[in-house]
Amino acid sequence: MRLFVGLRPSDDFRAALSALQGRLHAAGIAGRYLEPSNLHMTLAFIGEWQEDVTPVLPQVECPFTMTLSHCGIFSEAKVLWAGVEASETLDHLAQRVRNNLAECGIPFDPKPFNPHITLIRKPAVPGDIILSKIEVPPATMPVHEVCLYSSVHGERGMEYTVIGSTRTSFSKGECI
Repeated sequence: MRLFVGLRPSDDFRAALSALQGRLHAAGIAGRYLEPSNLHMTLAFIGEWQEDVTPVLPQVECPFTMTLSHCGIFSEAKVLWAGVEASETLDHLAQRVRNNLAECGIPFDPKPFNPHITLIRKPAVPGDIILSKIEVPPATMPVHEVCLYSSVHGERGMEYTVIGSTRTSFSKGECI
């Protein structure tokens, strides 16, 4: 199985990401747009691994909110993405995921965590387009679970499926 650990957008957050894709398309940006059902934030890419690693995933210590904030491009990876507001809690969660995987001998891509959600692969951005001028729809979502995804090559490209998750055991009232 080809696996990765990530965050699944809420329905409202996914709708905002889809609307952002529509704005990028309307602005003349071409490329391979990800299906809204495939949108996610990767915390750690594992790759080929035959065992279910859900039992080693950490729970979210305390639910927190993630807020959509901007767009960017990784030119070396040929990816246009949506970013979120900086969050020490999110960074800490990604580090806990990676620490747990490492402690259990499960290999993962060691690139530093850079919180983003891929929207378009191989984007072709016309020279007169300035990404910072494209309005990002307002969106926030509560983060209360960590998901294990499988990645399978399907008819329309990669298809990502949640095969396990860990949810927080805390209620909002227990968080400081």
